[in-house]
Amino acid sequence: MNARRQFDPLESAAWLLLCLFVFSIPWEKSVWVPGIGTISRFLGMVALAAGLLAAIRRKWTRAPNLAFVLAGAFVAWSCATYFWSLAPEATAARGWTFVQLLAMVWLVWDQARVEERPPQLMQAYVAGAVLASLATLARYVQNLQTYYRRYAAPGFDPNDLALTVALSIPMAFYLASRSRGIWPWMYRAAVLPAIAAILLAASRTALIGAFLAFCFVIFTWRQSDRPQRVAGVLLLGVLLLGTFRLAPSASRERLATLPNELTQGTLHNRTRIWKAGLKTLKQYPLAGAGAAAYPEAVRPALGRPAIEGHEYVAHNTFLSVLVETGMIGLALYGAMLATLAVFVWMMPFIERVLWAVMLAVWATGVSTLTWEHRKPSWLIFALIMTQWATAFRQDCKRA
Repeated sequence: MNARRQFDPLESAAWLLLCLFVFSIPWEKSVWVPGIGTISRFLGMVALAAGLLAAIRRKWTRAPNLAFVLAGAFVAWSCATYFWSLAPEATAARGWTFVQLLAMVWLVWDQARVEERPPQLMQAYVAGAVLASLATLARYVQNLQTYYRRYAAPGFDPNDLALTVALSIPMAFYLASRSRGIWPWMYRAAVLPAIAAILLAASRTALIGAFLAFCFVIFTWRQSDRPQRVAGVLLLGVLLLGTFRLAPSASRERLATLPNELTQGTLHNRTRIWKAGLKTLKQYPLAGAGAAAYPEAVRPALGRPAIEGHEYVAHNTFLSVLVETGMIGLALYGAMLATLAVFVWMMPFIERVLWAVMLAVWATGVSTLTWEHRKPSWLIFALIMTQWATAFRQDCKRA
C-alpha cells in the first residue's frame, strides 16, 4: 500500500467523515440541523463532498461491481416512474432520496478499499446503535412514550428503531470475534442496550430478528473461543428472560400476541393493506404506480387513515417495490439482492456467516416495514459489496 496515499490528509478527513456519518445513522432522527434535516443528512453531505474531492485529487475511483450497477439501474428506474406516477411530487422526492442513497453506497465502496475499513464502519454503526438504545432507555426512565406504552429514541417510530438496533447485534458479535484485549467484551456489552431497546419498543418483528441475530454465535460456535460462547449464551438468556419476565408488562403483553398475529391475526392491519396493494398491482403490473405512490394507489380501496397526517404505506419492502416500480423494478431490486447473496456465499467463513445472518435479520424486519429507502438497508448492501471485494484483495494495490 502506498504510504503517502494512506496518510493523505484529505483522504483521512474523508474517511473520518464517512465514519461519523455511519455512526449517526442509528440515531439520525433524534438530532436535526436547521435548514438541512437529520444529522446524518448533514454529515452525509459533508462526507460526500470530502469523498468526491479525494477521488478527484487521486484521479481514479473503484470500478463498480455488478451489484452496484444493478443498484444504479433500480434507482434510475425508480426515478423514471415519475413520468407515469400517481403521485409525481412524492415520486420526485423518493427519487432524490434514492440518488442520495446510491451516492452513499458509492462513498462506502470508494473509501473502504482495504480489509480493515469495513469493520471500522461496523464499529461506527454499533456505537451509534448503543447511543440510540441508551436514548430509548432514557425515554423509558422519563416515561416519555412514543406510542401507547412503547418507547423509542426521539424522532423514531418504535418498529424502525428496534430493527435499526437489532442489525447491530450480529455486527457486535463479529467484531468481538476478531478483536483482542478488552474490546471483545466492549462489543458484547453493546448487545445489552440493544436488547433493552428492542424490548421497550415492543416490536414483534424486530424481536424475531433479534433472535435470528444470535445465529451468528450458533453457526460460528466451533470457531469461537470460550468467552464468545459464554457471552452468546448469557445474552441470549437475557433476551429470553426479557421477553417473558424482565421487560415491562406492557411490552410483554404486546410481544405475547406474536403467535396469534402470525397464525390468525392481521399483523396490526397490515394484511388488509397488503391485499389492497396486490389488487392495485393488477392495474400497473410492469411499470408500477410510481415510487412512493403506494398511499395514492391504495386510496380508492382504503381511503385515508383516521389519524390526520398519516398515510397507508406498504409495511413490506418487497411489496412496496413491486407496487410502486412494477415487475421491472422488483426484478432489478431482486437481481441486486441475489448478486449480494452470491457475494456473501463467496466470502470467507466468518464473513459469510455474518452477512447471511445480517440479510436474514434485515429481510425479516423489512417484511413488515417500508425500508427500501432507509439508510441501514443501503449501508448493508454497501458493506457486503466492500467486504466481498476486500476479501479477495481487489483494488487494494491501488488504495
